[in-house]
Amino acid sequence: MIQNYFKIAWRNLLRNKVFSGINVLGLALGLACSLLIGLWVLDEVSFDQYHSNANKIFRINTHIKWSGNEYRLGVVAPPMGPSLQREYPEIKSTLRVKTGGETLFLAEEKSLYTPSVIYADSTLFSFFDYEFIEGFPSGALRDPNGVVLTQKLALALFGKIEGVEGKTVKVKENMPFTVKAVIKDPPANHHFHFGAILPYTNEAVSGANFSNWGSFSSETFLMLDQEDGGAKLERKMAAFYKKYIAEAIGDEGNSDIHFAITFQPLIDLHLYSSHLMGEENGGSMAYVYTFSAVGLFILLVALFNYINLTTARLAGRAKEISIRKAVGSQRFQLVAQFLAESTLLAFLALGISLLLLQALLPAFNTLTEKALSLNLWNGPTALQLLGLTLAVGLISGLYPAFVLSGFRPTDVLKGASTTGGKGALMRQSLVVVQFTISIIMIVGTVVVYQQLQFMQNNKLGFNQDQVLTIPLKSPSVQQMATLLKNKLKQSALISEASLSSGTIGKGMNNKMTFSFYKDGKEQPVSTEYFSVDADFLRTLQIGMKEGRHFSANSAADSTEAVLVNEAMLKRLGWKNLTTGLVEVDTKKVPIAGVIKDFHIRSLREKIEPLVLRLDQGQSDNMLLRLAPHNISSGLAYIESTFKELNPGQPFDYYFLDQTFAQQYKADERRGNLFLIFSGIAIFIACLGLFGLATFTAEQRTKEIGVRKVLGASVVSIVALLSKDFLKLVLIAILIASPIAWYAMKEWLADFAYKIEISWWYFALAGGLAVGIALLTVSFQSVKAALMNPVKSLRSE
Repeated sequence: MIQNYFKIAWRNLLRNKVFSGINVLGLALGLACSLLIGLWVLDEVSFDQYHSNANKIFRINTHIKWSGNEYRLGVVAPPMGPSLQREYPEIKSTLRVKTGGETLFLAEEKSLYTPSVIYADSTLFSFFDYEFIEGFPSGALRDPNGVVLTQKLALALFGKIEGVEGKTVKVKENMPFTVKAVIKDPPANHHFHFGAILPYTNEAVSGANFSNWGSFSSETFLMLDQEDGGAKLERKMAAFYKKYIAEAIGDEGNSDIHFAITFQPLIDLHLYSSHLMGEENGGSMAYVYTFSAVGLFILLVALFNYINLTTARLAGRAKEISIRKAVGSQRFQLVAQFLAESTLLAFLALGISLLLLQALLPAFNTLTEKALSLNLWNGPTALQLLGLTLAVGLISGLYPAFVLSGFRPTDVLKGASTTGGKGALMRQSLVVVQFTISIIMIVGTVVVYQQLQFMQNNKLGFNQDQVLTIPLKSPSVQQMATLLKNKLKQSALISEASLSSGTIGKGMNNKMTFSFYKDGKEQPVSTEYFSVDADFLRTLQIGMKEGRHFSANSAADSTEAVLVNEAMLKRLGWKNLTTGLVEVDTKKVPIAGVIKDFHIRSLREKIEPLVLRLDQGQSDNMLLRLAPHNISSGLAYIESTFKELNPGQPFDYYFLDQTFAQQYKADERRGNLFLIFSGIAIFIACLGLFGLATFTAEQRTKEIGVRKVLGASVVSIVALLSKDFLKLVLIAILIASPIAWYAMKEWLADFAYKIEISWWYFALAGGLAVGIALLTVSFQSVKAALMNPVKSLRSE
């Protein structure tokens, strides 16, 4: 019997090729988009799930507030982990990991920078699962002079990944390390990304201070004996804080210091850490929810198309159903027949969607910067696909099946109408829902792009054009920094040059607490600070609000002068720089000048207080402003001069405007995804609208013929057929606008500097929806209006 259902279903699909084609194409697009989004979502939620002890691993986070300062951190002081393990037996093991930036490696004749390294305790390999090519986990990090390389770095340094164990590499130019192991490159969904692992216990290379409770520099992980042990352990942290930390940070019991210790599950790090300082550009559960909803919406729009078009053709199937019931068919048999049709159509759509998926996946991976794939030969994956398709087929066919099987044969065979009433209301409601979803997505796309444009074009408080940054990564290059700067400034290709210890547009800088004094009262402020030379402000063209610049000719400026920004004065509540004093190297001195606020990082973050000090001895970055119109010659001159003074050292640089653009890349990718999926949702909705318009034109063929005979124009007939659909789109605009406004208001809340949501965003979205709907419906309406009335009235 089941075979017979599918035979009849196949014949019905072939008999109604236009409607079947619209349904198959709509479902195929809906399934393909949902699968793409599903792959992206699964990748986002899979971070660190593959480690065998993932559910028992927690990271220590801290929340610190004092004197108007507030930090939320995923790093703690080096002694904290071992102290916790000594105090609490439920902690089986601890791991400290410190992340390092670009690091110079030399081996044999090769010298290169690896983008990042980590410094880790020897317990690293009991916490995280890495695949070893050479060496063994047990002893890989026990030697303080040993190093573990990834296969990528081993291949780059030695040209091979085997036979490398025991070889010597030099780190940071002059520190020899022995290769203890080579591991496979960590997967993309791992919390850490690195080229090499160095021993945390080697203080000379890691910079860790093992007894300093005030140095928040290391991620510290705990292995607990129970998966739910984190919450229990948190309740004991008040006592731990009082015993170990309070005195070390100056909390004498009557201060305003708030210090909270929490334990974050390893599997939550990727999606729930954007509130932590330095981790703002990671993943976000909000985006996972958003894109999951988008995938569901697109699939719903496709399902609604099937329900709409199937119920719209009730009249064509009514007599067939009534005759079946008259000759003895039971209702459950009729329901099974229609579910067979919808399921067959869903599986046809699945086949097309998989072809679309394979075609679109490379472009999707490029857009999202991922390496997603769908393995159809994997048993669980295949079963999930089959289950999804079966669910789509059953859900889309359920309502039409019960409506069609519920006809009373006597009414239908007497000629009673089957197309009005509840069926029409259902179709209209589904059209409204489809376009509501589409309009919300259009508004979302417009807001995302306007915010991106605002961030990319907003003035940063300095001139970033033609500014080149050269990282000074090794001690020998830093020693030659002043000579390099002076030699480069001799060329007309270089307008300005400066040395600094801070970075603009990348990562976090050094933090330091300065004490400010007004009327004898101390006010400590924890702030970012840069050590700069006297040319820093001129090179970046940062304006002064009051006071003076640093002077290269004043020896006292390096020990007795600081510059602060406007945000610092606001934090202090001072009217001007003469209001109070600042403590510098135990001396209370006046503030030399106040610079205008400028952005160090993206517009997601508020401009924070900043202190600048004059010091050329700590420079790790060189800023160069190139003369315009001759950038290529300037770059060539800089590289040749750098290599002349630093032979054998790799030359690296980046432009400041590109650095800021990189910070918005994740938002830009998400915006592009939103735009693409919005377009697909609208296209699928219009497919359904086209099908309904075709059906309506067929149903009113004779009415149109009579109107034309009586003198109606083509324009009036098109307006007649279009107005009902346009009413539905207008209702959708009214419903979608407040929903879209609220959703985008919540999204913009993540940005410190943001656009105002303007009325024209909704007008644009509504206009686009109306225009697209009108274009879709008008095609069929014009075709019906141009039909010869003789043909439509011939049978009358």
